Amino acid sequence: MKPTALILGLAATLAAAGCSQFDQAFAPPPPSALAQPIPASEVEWSKKSGANTVSGIATLKAGDTTHTCAGQGANLVPDNAYARARMTAIFGNDTRGTRASSQGPVKFDRDDPLYVSTLRRTTCDASGSFSFPRVPDGLWYVTTAVKWDGPGDRAEGGSMMKRVDVRGGKLVKVTLP
Repeated sequence: MKPTALILGLAATLAAAGCSQFDQAFAPPPPSALAQPIPASEVEWSKKSGANTVSGIATLKAGDTTHTCAGQGANLVPDNAYARARMTAIFGNDTRGTRASSQGPVKFDRDDPLYVSTLRRTTCDASGSFSFPRVPDGLWYVTTAVKWDGPGDRAEGGSMMKRVDVRGGKLVKVTLP
């Protein structure tokens, strides 16, 4: 084979490989779990009554002042692909996290109806405590917010989340953040 033909053949191969990588780099991402409906089978277990209790407290310290989630909603969210994707979008992971109020809320195109209907909700009391009784065994996300008005009425504090494994008729205590 002539050197010119070899070089041209090699150049064509590299160009094709480069185009292939370019196409892959700009290919649309796979469908997000947030865009897919939650299969009912992923959350049916969470609608049952269980023998566990999840209780906790949420506080944030700013200088010498400790702020609590008093008056804020606290949520218990059953683990599923949609919930994991949502927690990751808000907190950067699906295990434990906080999101500062200064970052603003994460906007979602829609809330899956099963996500909304399987949320367990309560309100933090004056000391920043919350409790969810009769929780069935499984993985859950505990979410709440500790927020207050800072200088110039600027929102301070933020939202927080922790994934908990609830099993065996136990009391699971959660401290947020």
